[in-house]
Amino acid sequence: MFKVIKKQGKKVTAYRLGDEDPVLKKLIEERKVILLREGRFEVMSQEAVQGMTGHGQVAFFGDYVKIDSAGHPYPISKKWFEENHRSLGGNEYEQIPQPLDAWTVNEPMDQEVQFLLKEKGLLIDEERPSQYFSAPLWGTIEAAAKDAVIVFYSITRSENGEVEDAEFNFVERSEFEKTYNRI
Repeated sequence: MFKVIKKQGKKVTAYRLGDEDPVLKKLIEERKVILLREGRFEVMSQEAVQGMTGHGQVAFFGDYVKIDSAGHPYPISKKWFEENHRSLGGNEYEQIPQPLDAWTVNEPMDQEVQFLLKEKGLLIDEERPSQYFSAPLWGTIEAAAKDAVIVFYSITRSENGEVEDAEFNFVERSEFEKTYNRI
């Protein structure tokens, strides 16, 4: 494991699902964001597309989406987004970076990754480097290449330090290099 932090002072553009916005409208027209029933959406993130289930990440009315450098939207829960971003007006925000744990295949297999394998459905497929990692995330199966980074958004531990739960996602290497610094 190693520590990472989003690049300081990074300004981002994000869109709140359910808002009337021309960018969201275009994403919906392109089927990159799919409106479902009951205030739910499917977001066709890069990792969801690579998972090849035909389904996107599930997000809800009020959640946010950003668009990665490859043009794919990805969802962020309303609570997490609003706790970690400061509005600059309109769809512009400044990220408030927090140190996070991360892991790559070049690191030793630690307790946190073993927990993901045992309890969170993380699979490693040695035969498919382009879909080396897969896991059920955001209501679909996501996949990422062998050089991707697993970023932990939170890790809950018991009193004796054992991992009880973990929130994580895959970040494609090129996107990781553009948006994170190793600390």
